[in-house]
Amino acid sequence: MVDDAHMEVDDGASEAETGGTSGVGAGAGAGAAAARARQPSSHLHRQHQHQNPNQNQQQRELINSLEVDSDRADNDSSLGSDISSCVHDRPAGADWAIDFANLHPHVKVLGTDLSPIQPDYVPTNCDFIIDDATQDWSFHQRFDYIHTRTLTLGMPDWDKFIDQAYNYLQPGGILELQECHFPLKDFDGSLKEGSALWKWGRKIAAICATLGIDARSALDHGDRLRNRGFTDVSEVHLPCPLGPWAKGQRQKRLGWMARKDLYEGIDGISKKLFLMLGDTESEVDAFIEKCKEELMDPAIHVAMPL
Repeated sequence: MVDDAHMEVDDGASEAETGGTSGVGAGAGAGAAAARARQPSSHLHRQHQHQNPNQNQQQRELINSLEVDSDRADNDSSLGSDISSCVHDRPAGADWAIDFANLHPHVKVLGTDLSPIQPDYVPTNCDFIIDDATQDWSFHQRFDYIHTRTLTLGMPDWDKFIDQAYNYLQPGGILELQECHFPLKDFDGSLKEGSALWKWGRKIAAICATLGIDARSALDHGDRLRNRGFTDVSEVHLPCPLGPWAKGQRQKRLGWMARKDLYEGIDGISKKLFLMLGDTESEVDAFIEKCKEELMDPAIHVAMPL
């Protein structure tokens, strides 16, 4: 396991250092807890009924920001040139499947989602279907590579998912899971107990628990893969800064993007969930506004653990 979970705070960080706008294109993201394993040689997601995966652009933008760095995962040469078929599932987005198809024109890529999000441009080696990964799979082929990300908040049974992925992989095929987990964390004690952001991640985890979803499930993916019989299991932990506070120009720019996306998407992600906890609408609105204030506070150095 590669654990890059510690980040250094840049005491001299400023908003100007980010360039004002994010220069990170599609496919280059902040980080992810990536678990990759190989089927011995001898993903797919459902949001709960209270959430619509295409409900708003902000939710899609947030998901875009919480992706593993293409230099450290997506373009990993360990995939090899023998990959000929790939299936990809993630909520509310098709960017990864299109990018992967463009990077690997010899690979037939199949993207799945709960509802149609067919972009204007699709490479000839890429198709999309509507499918629900939490249900029984019914593909008509096996795959060399199955890739999923950001399914944590909608996956009630990871063991079932991994079992089905195993059964739909070719011998020697690869399964890769890229997931976040809650609550949020910091590296210097700046996220104070009882603060809005401190509560936010815990409230997300609490409502998920009532729905039968473990918001920290990504921490156990390595063991799940090994227990199912996968070999060559590797784990990488790359936390995502929420703000340009971390050392390094790249981390600053990614942190700026991630904070912007969470700031714009936190209403759509949180409101219906927190109303389910019994909070009033005015209480939820006030709480979310406080979360936004703390997100923009340069003294709070918070990150999404991935």
